[in-house]
Amino acid sequence: MHKLITPRSRKILYFLLVLFAFLAARLFCVQLGAAKPLSKLASGQYDTYMCLLPKRGVIYDRNLKEFAVSINLNSVFVDPLIVEDKESAVRELSRILKIDKDKILERVQQKKRFVWLARKISPDLEKAIRSVNIEGVGLVKEPHRVYPNGTLASHIIGFVGVDEQGLEGIELTFDKFLKGTVGWRYSIRDAKKREVPGYKYREIPPADGNDVILTIDNVVQAIAERELNSSFEKFNAKGGSIIVMDPYTGDILALANRPTYDPNNISEFPVETRRNRAVSDFFEPGSSFKIVTASGVIEEGLFSVEDEFFCENGEFKWGRHTYHDHKPHGWLSFRDVIKYSSNIGTMKAALILGENRLYRYMRRFGFGKKTGIDLPGEVDGIVRSPAEWSNLSLCSISMGQELGVTALQLACAVSSLANGGYYIRPRIIDRIQDSTGQMVRRFESKRLHRVVSERNAEKLREILRGVVEEGTGKLAEVEGYFPAGKTGTAQKVEANKTYSHRKFTSSFIGFLPYDKPRFTVVVIMDEPSPSYYGGTVCAPIFKKVATQLMRYYKIEPRS
Repeated sequence: MHKLITPRSRKILYFLLVLFAFLAARLFCVQLGAAKPLSKLASGQYDTYMCLLPKRGVIYDRNLKEFAVSINLNSVFVDPLIVEDKESAVRELSRILKIDKDKILERVQQKKRFVWLARKISPDLEKAIRSVNIEGVGLVKEPHRVYPNGTLASHIIGFVGVDEQGLEGIELTFDKFLKGTVGWRYSIRDAKKREVPGYKYREIPPADGNDVILTIDNVVQAIAERELNSSFEKFNAKGGSIIVMDPYTGDILALANRPTYDPNNISEFPVETRRNRAVSDFFEPGSSFKIVTASGVIEEGLFSVEDEFFCENGEFKWGRHTYHDHKPHGWLSFRDVIKYSSNIGTMKAALILGENRLYRYMRRFGFGKKTGIDLPGEVDGIVRSPAEWSNLSLCSISMGQELGVTALQLACAVSSLANGGYYIRPRIIDRIQDSTGQMVRRFESKRLHRVVSERNAEKLREILRGVVEEGTGKLAEVEGYFPAGKTGTAQKVEANKTYSHRKFTSSFIGFLPYDKPRFTVVVIMDEPSPSYYGGTVCAPIFKKVATQLMRYYKIEPRS
């Protein structure tokens, strides 16, 4: 027997015993320490979790006309661990998706189970991807934001990113209401990646986003944009803004800027075009600001509108500086000082009013602070306290220099006179509701404080009616509707901090009818040329918009 066990067979036996001992030890370790991780790894090859994206809420105008909607488009993904012939797959995908081969190769070589290749592709690309039928490459539906009106109201609506997060405008401000809540689905797939129905299946459906209803009227918005754009191009302007507002409720019926952009094709427009100039750009208002000085002296009862001021025949020296009128005047009643936009007459009235009272009325009219509108990017403007004023500041500020205002601040200020003397917070959102129409949140009109008395507001409206009827705003006249307003032409400040003689900001702020105002309209034009006076550049825009407003709302003219 011993002769049968040769040294060679003994070695083989020892080797088998050692191997068996090793395998036994390994099995013991697996059972004790690695069973759970390995079990989890195995089941992970069959478990699948899918994120269920909600549908983003719709943005409507006040009449429930769609400004922003979401549709479903297919996106392409790859499971790199399933793709066998990576070289062939990369070649086909690069050809169809027009993506560099190296970029696709980098993605299909990742040690992940899910990698995006292309997001929200066209139906034609979807068809091409399906036709090549590459193992490991799939399609999944994703919501895609669409703006059916193109550039219309783009600075109000804003836009979203590739993952449907709000990046500008209402899309950004109300993103938490619009985006909804993500859901998910858990299921088991077999070895061929087919879902096994009813086996460990669980789903939490997504909650769609809420809808936002604006105060904007898309017809009024279209009217305002058309007329603004026409003059923007005619006068070769650097920029422009227009606002149409209900002076009693603060509802913004239209707000537009030029230049503009199409939120459907963001990449094709410079970043500069996305800026909402009406709330984010401040400028010296020039003579449009004289409504504040006029309101202060009348509300304080310092003199009547018929009291006269000597306007120095167009040249007035104060301190070391000489101020001028664009046309020389002698004696003018205060009514005519505003009507003909005399700088010198306004300064003399301001000298009687004084620094502290002028500053108080500036703040009452809302200058130097945000209006609180629900749009991103709003600025305070620039209003310095009297302690920071120079000896010339009272004169300069009274006629709209040495301060910065926004177009929206001017709209709120002139609306305070139109509505009988109250400052109203501007409102651009009416309500938020769910997809069934159930109210989620209501945004009420808010009257904040009284600026001037009702009686004095009426006096000021009559003065501003004279501006259009006989003064610098004649080109804003709308037959049968008796508009009122104020022109403004402000020199822009150059880099060397001196006033330019070739760059201007033009404006017209007004309302109609003057005795029972229905609408406030503010027009701003940045660096128009060759004409630059507010009465020749902006007043005609006011007239065209106001005329169409009356027609749209079926308001009959009066004789």
